Amino acid sequence: MTTSALPPVPPPELGVSYRMTAPCAATTPKIVRDWLALLLIAFGHGDIAEQARLCASEVVTNAYRHTRTDRITVDVSLGADAVTVWVNDDRPGWLPRVPRTLPSWEREGGRGLILLSRMADGLHAGPNGAGGKRFAFSLAYKGAA
Repeated sequence: MTTSALPPVPPPELGVSYRMTAPCAATTPKIVRDWLALLLIAFGHGDIAEQARLCASEVVTNAYRHTRTDRITVDVSLGADAVTVWVNDDRPGWLPRVPRTLPSWEREGGRGLILLSRMADGLHAGPNGAGGKRFAFSLAYKGAA
C-alpha cells in the first residue's frame, strides 16, 4: 500500500490554522513536536498531544533526513473534529510508502511509517504546488464524533 493510495486528508471544516517554517536542522523535529503539543494543549486537546508529538516527529525527521531542503514548513489546522498537520519538503519524486511488513530488526529504519499509519486517523502524500511534496496526517480529537 502506498500513501498516495490512501484517501486525501480533508481540510478541517472549521478551525484555526498555524504555520511554522524552520531550518532543516537536527533540532527541528523536537521544536515542531513541542510546538504542536503546545497548540493542542492550548486548544483543550492535550489528550492527543503525545500521539501528535510522535506522528510529527516521524514526518519532520523524515524531511530532515531524506531531503535537501533548506527549510521545513509545517501547517497545523485545528478543525472541529480533528487536527491536521502538513509537512512540506522539496522532494516531489519520492513519495513515502507504508511497508506491508516490519523490516528486519537489523535494519536501522523503516518502522516509522508503519507506526504512523497505525496511530493517525488519516495519511496523505502528494505535490504541494511549489515543486515539492507535502505529507499530511490527521488525528481525531478524543470523543469526537
